[in-house]
Amino acid sequence: MELPYLQFFALKDEPFSTVPSPRTVFLTSVHSTALEKTAYVVGAKKGLAVVFGDTGTGKSSLGRLLHYPTPNSLLRTIAQEFGTERTDKSFKGMLDIFKAFLYQKAFEEKKTVVLIIDEAQTLKMPGIELLRQLSNYETNSEKLIQLVMLAQDDLRARLAHPRGRSFRSRIVMASTLEALSARETERMIDFRWNVASGGEAHPFSPDALRAIFEHSQGVPREACIIADNSLLLAYYQRKSRIDKDLVQEVVADRRSALKLKDDTDGKD
Repeated sequence: MELPYLQFFALKDEPFSTVPSPRTVFLTSVHSTALEKTAYVVGAKKGLAVVFGDTGTGKSSLGRLLHYPTPNSLLRTIAQEFGTERTDKSFKGMLDIFKAFLYQKAFEEKKTVVLIIDEAQTLKMPGIELLRQLSNYETNSEKLIQLVMLAQDDLRARLAHPRGRSFRSRIVMASTLEALSARETERMIDFRWNVASGGEAHPFSPDALRAIFEHSQGVPREACIIADNSLLLAYYQRKSRIDKDLVQEVVADRRSALKLKDDTDGKD
């Protein structure tokens, strides 16, 4: 269904969707560095890279959700996603099939095989151990599969455990995504609006942008939700300009509906 405010604001696309899209990914210097480091690991076929970050900081823009409860189901799904034609009921049989597939694609066909795992903090130790096994598949000069893991900080604690030492030692590059600054939040909103409008100026006043930053605490997903809700309210109120008061009204309604405490209480 087309959003009601698109025509009102002369937009071609939704500017603040929380669905990851390469077209609307705004890269800060931190995000760019993480992307470059990860691309290096993949391109040089070094094996394993991890990108850490809190909820909503942009990890999912670099990959897709992949979470399965057992190593066998995880392996079967990985094999299915890569399109291996053969299958086996046993875990060892599936490992042998997938290893043969990797050898064919990476060594014989000279292709780069990349497995991106989002929400990697949800993996238990058996799943992490499976990824360690896969990272061992290599020729004399390069890894057969490149692993990129996107995870919240919970994974750090799991890997700090003695059982995670072997896997931890295989991480070639690690990066951490952080919340945006006030200026970066403004630039993200401007960038996404520019993409969605075809180069037109956005309707947010400087005070409105500051309010979005303060209430989102620089978390991109939350900033996009507030900005999107502000557009919808502005449409209903037939306002072509979004000011601080409108953003405050959106935030108050959102916090009331979610029964959240106002995190700006006590601030100047």
